[in-house]
Amino acid sequence: MKKTVNTMIRNMDDLKKQSKDMENMKTNKEVKQEGKSPIPYNMLKRILKIRGHPT
Repeated sequence: MKKTVNTMIRNMDDLKKQSKDMENMKTNKEVKQEGKSPIPYNMLKRILKIRGHPT
């Protein structure tokens, strides 16, 4: 059986696009300095729900 690798990068064009996109992304440190959470909102909402916080 052939092993399947799940990845967003399928070829060199995808790699170049992904690299360019990541160059424009802020680091977690930069996001925190802006007073924001580096955790995506939908993930944060799930975490709060699990902990019993009203959303």
